[in-house]
Amino acid sequence: MKNRLSSVAVLLLIGALMLSACGNGNNKSNSEASQSPSPSPSASSAEPSGSPEPEATPEEISGKVTYGQWGTNVETEQTKELLKAFNEKYPKIEVEVISKDWGTYWTSLTAQAASKDLPDVYKMSFAYVDKYAQLGAMKDLTDLISSTSFDLGNFEPGVLAAHQVDGKQVSLPRDANTIVMFYNKGLFSDSKTNPAGAALPGAEMTWDEALDIAKKMTLDKNGKTAADPDFDSNNIVQWGLTVDAAGSADSVLEPQVLSNGGKLVNDDRSLAMDSPETKQVLEFYRDLVAKYHVTPTVTQSQSLAQEPFLTLTTGKVAMSFAGSWSASEFKNANIEFDTVLPPKFKETKTVVQVAGNAMSPFSKNEPAAWALLSWLAGPDGQTALARQGQSIPANKAAAETYLAIDEGYNKQTFIDSQKYAIPVPFFDGKDKLLWEILPQKLAQPLSGKGDLDKAISEIGSLYGK
Repeated sequence: MKNRLSSVAVLLLIGALMLSACGNGNNKSNSEASQSPSPSPSASSAEPSGSPEPEATPEEISGKVTYGQWGTNVETEQTKELLKAFNEKYPKIEVEVISKDWGTYWTSLTAQAASKDLPDVYKMSFAYVDKYAQLGAMKDLTDLISSTSFDLGNFEPGVLAAHQVDGKQVSLPRDANTIVMFYNKGLFSDSKTNPAGAALPGAEMTWDEALDIAKKMTLDKNGKTAADPDFDSNNIVQWGLTVDAAGSADSVLEPQVLSNGGKLVNDDRSLAMDSPETKQVLEFYRDLVAKYHVTPTVTQSQSLAQEPFLTLTTGKVAMSFAGSWSASEFKNANIEFDTVLPPKFKETKTVVQVAGNAMSPFSKNEPAAWALLSWLAGPDGQTALARQGQSIPANKAAAETYLAIDEGYNKQTFIDSQKYAIPVPFFDGKDKLLWEILPQKLAQPLSGKGDLDKAISEIGSLYGK
């Protein structure tokens, strides 16, 4: 999978496997990682004591290192192809790629952390940074970044923050999949599917503007829009908008709550869902379904597509939240589409699901491991990644290369969204809140069935923080 958490059920099963393997994973051990040796070898035994050591050249760094990742066979071959560019600069470093499927990868990584036998460099999901830092599996990169003058300025702060723990950079961003608003250009350009002449979604839409468009683009079987007084809400044939706030709590609901000045979780990790700002967002999303009839219920959405992010593929939805990776699905469905930033309540906020690369604090060849890690995150590696066309580079130095590959829609939105990325504070317990508790307890209330206040109370009891 490409850096996204595509199935709640699968993730819950994985979470259970990981918890059973974690043992005493809450004991932090970053201190031992910070004492690892410098990546630069000594220049000469005759050099006067106290003088700075010259940085090793790429041709001088040698040896074998391992690189661990999750992914399909295709993704493994893409990584091997990417590493050919790495070896052009570092010809004496041999990289062995170890690839596993998503579930096996995390179970294995947990066991490897316990035995101190991790890959030298390995891929890390933004959702598990805190967990594996607590397991002592991630080297604090602060000294390496400083001693080699690695440039962090090419990353947006929110992107970097996704791979920090307690202010320490424990992994470096690799790619930056993001959730934005997609829309079906074909529906907007046809008078039959846009009889009210709704304008195209704008780049800086408020939710009031998005709602107006959604009303005009929601049609009943008689061709009436949701803005018409005689609209038949029981026989809708085209939806103006799909928003699964309950099922997409991490990628849609949380940034939208922050957009309104609220939070799902406080800084002390206690639940914050009973604040006026948070409840206002929940009530608005409920009204999209039950009052304005522009968004399908959870059941109706599932009848359109298995995943809410893919409802645009049906040709019956005008606008939808979706991941940057969804573009290929829309192309395959022959949908003429484009992208804009998500609508805002007060401020634009986005989620960027940043995959990164971490280094083992137990690596026996730290110079070669750092060469690989810094190359993957640096301009050269990120540009090579962008040329492959499979991922959105996290390093802004590679953005021009990525955007130069014309795919017929506005890819700049994906780059722009990184400026508004929320620092995703994942920690043990929050994953269960976002992927299990909120989908279960909010699905019906946000579809207009059930008491919202009661649901929030039950969420608090289940969350227990």
